[in-house]
Amino acid sequence: MHEATLAENILNIAFDAAKQNHAEKIFAVGLTLGELAGVEVEALTLSFDVLKKNSPAENATLKINRVPCCATCNKCGKTFTLERYNFFCPECDGVLILQSGRELLVDFVDCE
Repeated sequence: MHEATLAENILNIAFDAAKQNHAEKIFAVGLTLGELAGVEVEALTLSFDVLKKNSPAENATLKINRVPCCATCNKCGKTFTLERYNFFCPECDGVLILQSGRELLVDFVDCE
């Protein structure tokens, strides 16, 4: 389960941010997570909750902003939100180029 490793890395980023700001407690960590990032949200949240115990982030919440898959056709230039893993344009059958949906970013660390 790679979500445990991701949660550990997210917490390490939060701990570093808290240390740099001389903060004792972490209240929330915000993520941007794309639909195609390959992350199971429930497993990530569970791992985060288990790993934060007995740490400055013990009461912290993980706030996740999901980003849909968007792609632009290389032939007609139209942009679409992808519903399935179909990378061909529904208008002209051109190839779709992914614009968003693979993000995995720590956006903010809310700390004391």
